[in-house]
Amino acid sequence: MATDARQAGMSDDLAAYLDSIDAHLLDYLDAERDISTDASRRVQCYTVALVEGLVLPEHVHEDWPDFFHLVVAFVLAHGSARLGHLARQSAIFEGGADDPLTDADRVFLVTLLAEVHASLARREP
Repeated sequence: MATDARQAGMSDDLAAYLDSIDAHLLDYLDAERDISTDASRRVQCYTVALVEGLVLPEHVHEDWPDFFHLVVAFVLAHGSARLGHLARQSAIFEGGADDPLTDADRVFLVTLLAEVHASLARREP
């Protein structure tokens, strides 16, 4: 019961966070007001592309500017303390248009990828 109440509070906080940025971000939430499976899979795909060097952050921002907001939302709602620490060390959220990924960015993205994958695996029946 306490876990359900805690989860409901987290869902409300997540919705409030996204709504404070832009109301259209609420479209990425599911019925439980959590980041939807589709949005999580899309974050996963873009993260893989970044890690493999197939795209630069500027390309992700042009193609799907909501990616960075959803990554922060995932870190806040589901990320481990380690992922939160790595996010603060990463410059990916503040980099310039042509800035290459730093080592800290790569470590953050690889850890994010693992945690998004684990989150998706927990949702699968």
